[in-house]
Amino acid sequence: MAGRPKFRQDMTLLEELPHDMIVSMFEAGKSQTTICYELGIGRRALEQWIEDTDPSIIARARAIAADKLAVETMTIADDMDVEHPQRDVQRIRTRQWLAERWDQKTYGLQKAASININIQDLRMAALRHVEVVDDLSTGERQD
Repeated sequence: MAGRPKFRQDMTLLEELPHDMIVSMFEAGKSQTTICYELGIGRRALEQWIEDTDPSIIARARAIAADKLAVETMTIADDMDVEHPQRDVQRIRTRQWLAERWDQKTYGLQKAASININIQDLRMAALRHVEVVDDLSTGERQD
């Protein structure tokens, strides 16, 4: 780390700050850029702190933030402005998008298996089956 005094200074600051304070910033839905700006640290130092801590803690904090966003969408929808409905719809969509990214398991779109059925192929297979069964039952052979 020689030659990186700003990074070392930022890491020292992050180590001195209460762990819960930084996690609560993620829970509040703040971006990494905003957190860096408010703490006066570089982005690389915050990313290193997340790696050194437990990344699942940040994932849980983002899941809490996603829940808060979901509640906000309901509030916005309930108090929709009649004069500017498109603005409120856009605010809801933005929060839904963020909630999907922060908590994919709860708010993400579930991808189901894709099933393709070709009726013509089914019909032809059924006709072939009938011919085989008919041939077997009569003992006749078609040439």
